[in-house]
Amino acid sequence: MTFTELSSYLDRLESTSSRNELVKILSDLYSKGSPEEIQPLSYLIQGRLVPFFEPVEIGLGEKLVEAALAEAYGKPRDEVAKLYSRVGDLGLVAAELAGAGAGTDISLTEVHARLTEIAYAAGAGSVEKKRSNFAGLLKQADAASAKHLVRMALGRLRLGIGEPTVLDALSFAKRGDRKLRPVLEAAYNRTSDLGMIARTFWEGGEEAVAALKVTVGRPIRSQLAERLPNPEAVIKRLGLVAVQPKYDGIRVQIHKNGDDVRIFSRNLEDFTLMFAELTRAAGALKDETLILDGEAIAYSKESEEYLPFQLTASRRRQHGIEQAAQDLPLIAFVFDILYRDGRDLTEMPYEQRLALVDEVIAGSTVLLPAPIIKTDSAEVLTKILLDNISRGLEGVVVKRPDSPYQAGARNFNWVKLKRHTSGQLNDTVDLVLLGYYFGKGKRAAFGAGALLAGVYDAEKDRFGTITKLGTGLSDAGWREIHERADKLQVDHKPARVDAILEPDVWLEPEVVVEVLADEITPSPRHTAGMVGDQPGYALRFPRIVSFRSADKRPEDATTVKEIAELFRQQRERKVPA
Repeated sequence: MTFTELSSYLDRLESTSSRNELVKILSDLYSKGSPEEIQPLSYLIQGRLVPFFEPVEIGLGEKLVEAALAEAYGKPRDEVAKLYSRVGDLGLVAAELAGAGAGTDISLTEVHARLTEIAYAAGAGSVEKKRSNFAGLLKQADAASAKHLVRMALGRLRLGIGEPTVLDALSFAKRGDRKLRPVLEAAYNRTSDLGMIARTFWEGGEEAVAALKVTVGRPIRSQLAERLPNPEAVIKRLGLVAVQPKYDGIRVQIHKNGDDVRIFSRNLEDFTLMFAELTRAAGALKDETLILDGEAIAYSKESEEYLPFQLTASRRRQHGIEQAAQDLPLIAFVFDILYRDGRDLTEMPYEQRLALVDEVIAGSTVLLPAPIIKTDSAEVLTKILLDNISRGLEGVVVKRPDSPYQAGARNFNWVKLKRHTSGQLNDTVDLVLLGYYFGKGKRAAFGAGALLAGVYDAEKDRFGTITKLGTGLSDAGWREIHERADKLQVDHKPARVDAILEPDVWLEPEVVVEVLADEITPSPRHTAGMVGDQPGYALRFPRIVSFRSADKRPEDATTVKEIAELFRQQRERKVPA
């Protein structure tokens, strides 16, 4: 397959506003790929060269791309800059400068290899090498290919393709339906690598995909917790439970393979270098191979206080890492072990896995076992919940002692209980920003006056609107929102967004915010949970609490299913005794 062929498909993906059409186009694209092309193809359609958990970026900023465009097309730098200022998209600048030339039939695999060479260029003269190599690639590209090459280089491909959409497309390409999606998704939950899954599927079929195992160095998709309204409901549904504190930190998965340690976030970022003290602590553990699951949190030993999430999130940085570790040290509460010395432990009952945690990290002052209390009493569970809240924590997570670890699942094996508010909605929700409306008065200076936000429909891989957000942010917060939104603007509704309302500006679903509201109400204007003539859901008096993109991807946001359950719980609380 040539890169020109791929670019024609990328154009089609970019122009569609239908999720089903996305699946069809991707399925057609996959059906034309050879086994050796499938893996790089799977990465490139996501604007990547490698899986998301590998910290490899093409590494070209706007100024460097401008310089490469000037070199490739023999134009003065200031002329390229002026054109960019006019059209606002360096990809479109590349297409205009490339003109109507046919380009060279360079293969998809060669483009992937050359972009990878650019990404890995380092040391003296690496900037010039990146520029000249990218310029050389642009010279061989037609207009559409140049546009997509530039967007890939800048990390702005943004075709609105989520993992479920890719998995559906793979199934369609082989079988003509979605029936293989569960097998493919289970493998993705174990390996977090769509490219490897696609290649394995092409080479060995369904059986080979099902045989993919948990491997140290490849993050496992995190198991997630469901919600119940109160301790009484928890005990009624689960019976005997293991109760642990719910820390408001960053979920971390720690992988150890001999002297090699890697730390991954819930959204597959590599935090190994950033969280250096956790990396050192894991490296000192005796076992040869390990995968641990836990929560990293900033903790003040002087005041014996857990620090707010935003301080923990500030440790995500590229520079000043060692100084930040001294100023704001992290500890990690380890609440699970998934792999040890060559053995996958995910099928083992939770209480047995937890006993191994104590054994594995014994003696560490940085990796600490999450404390646990077992109870089948609603009264005791209430006391534990209130005690944790009084210590500045979010609440508790309760788990079935006999449950396995189900990668990527959200079910009632784990349930979270958090602090109540005075409103009817007794928990925060995580929403994805889908668009914004131009501000008026003072807000006009910020560029955005209200935000259109939604929740995730996991079954359909779509985002449905649920509210407009206009409160909860400081002036600095509104400026930050606008700065982020500038990089996510698209000229039409994204294919994975389901909306009746139309904002002034559409955004690619990427930014996640934590929101508190008074209650959930039915709404004929919002699409979250809307089925046929039945209304969707809306939030009453919503306000932003914090940004959560540091530890959550848009697909990790609150789901339509969770909103429906919260609405049901809310109605039950309103029914008079």
